[in-house]
Amino acid sequence: MLATLPNVTEDELDQLATARLARQVILDREQPPLLWAVIDEAVLRRPIGDAKVMNDQLSYLAEMADRPNITIQVIPYSAGCHVGLLGAFVVAEFDDAPGVVYLENAADGQTAEDASVVSTVLLRFDTLRSEALPRGASRDMIMKVAEQQWT
Repeated sequence: MLATLPNVTEDELDQLATARLARQVILDREQPPLLWAVIDEAVLRRPIGDAKVMNDQLSYLAEMADRPNITIQVIPYSAGCHVGLLGAFVVAEFDDAPGVVYLENAADGQTAEDASVVSTVLLRFDTLRSEALPRGASRDMIMKVAEQQWT
């Protein structure tokens, strides 16, 4: 996916991929953070790489969903239009500091700490969770798509 960025060099791609993988290391800590991801069913079905790559990615996603600190929920196609289609975002909440949101956009993304922005994004996240399948059903869908579409 990173290779779709215009005018990106191989070195830049390597740096971006390395940075992305390095961020995942926090999930392997002795006391990892809680991660709650809500994804659209289209993410499971859109081919990014060949069938083996897709199957491996979805199998890894299902494996991660088995961890007690990770919840992955899928919004099925049957939910129709939902607020998540407006753009991706990440919410970081802390025990001892105000929340922060990262809002993805076509240029580069923005970080916001303003309480009203964080509150608005948290409401949207709650709305998305209400549209999504429960944790177990989401994991089942991930595995089903991996087996049926990508094997």
